[in-house]
Amino acid sequence: MCIKAGNNELGSVKALMAMSLNALIAEVFELDLDELDNYLSLTRDLGMDESKQQELNTMIAEYFDNLHIDFSQVDTLEQLFQSVVEVEFEELPETAFEM
Repeated sequence: MCIKAGNNELGSVKALMAMSLNALIAEVFELDLDELDNYLSLTRDLGMDESKQQELNTMIAEYFDNLHIDFSQVDTLEQLFQSVVEVEFEELPETAFEM
C-alpha cells in the first residue's frame, strides 16, 4: 500500500506523522478526530492538566523516537505539531526525499 499526502516523500512522511499525532491527541483528550483544530489551546480549550500532559508526553515519546516536548513552550495544537513533526526533520534539507 502506498500513501501520498504531500508534494514529495517528505511531505507524505510529515502528513503521516501529523495523522499519528492527531490520533494520540484525540485519545488523550477523548475527542473525535474531526473535533481537532490547529488553533485549539491545550490548556484553555482542551483542559490539559499535569496528568494529561504527562500522558501525552509519554505517548509522544513512545511513537516519536523518545521525543519529549517542553510544554512550557507549547500552547496550541499547531505549536505541538511544529514541535513534533518539524523538529524531526529540522536538519534535513527539503530536497532530501527528492528523486
